[in-house]
Amino acid sequence: MASDSRISVTIVYGKRHHDSEATFQGSQREVFQGIAAFFGLDRETLTGVTLGELVVEATALAQGATCIARGLDAHVVAQPTALPAASADGPAGLLDRIAECSSVRELHELWAAHQAAFGDPAALDAWKARGRALAA
Repeated sequence: MASDSRISVTIVYGKRHHDSEATFQGSQREVFQGIAAFFGLDRETLTGVTLGELVVEATALAQGATCIARGLDAHVVAQPTALPAASADGPAGLLDRIAECSSVRELHELWAAHQAAFGDPAALDAWKARGRALAA
């Protein structure tokens, strides 16, 4: 195939008819670069990789993300937590929930359920301190 001919490549995210897909059109070089950029792949490390090999890899990435989202009911992009870091007058905030944990296992479950909230240094410090206290 001549390198200046136009091609179209579609990466499908699953096997269902309504699954997402990404289509790339242009020359082989443009499609290669488009796929690499779309999937966040470092183009410098793709030296020697053919367009066909890149399509296989990109399809695996797309279908892997779909498998994780469906099979584990997970999110590829981190979801915000509904718990505020500190409580005011309303329902218990994250700091109160940390203090209420009666085992290290409960602390781990709280962290797993609200990982984004632990980006707050006060919440993370409280979580670590409570873990040390429970382990002692």
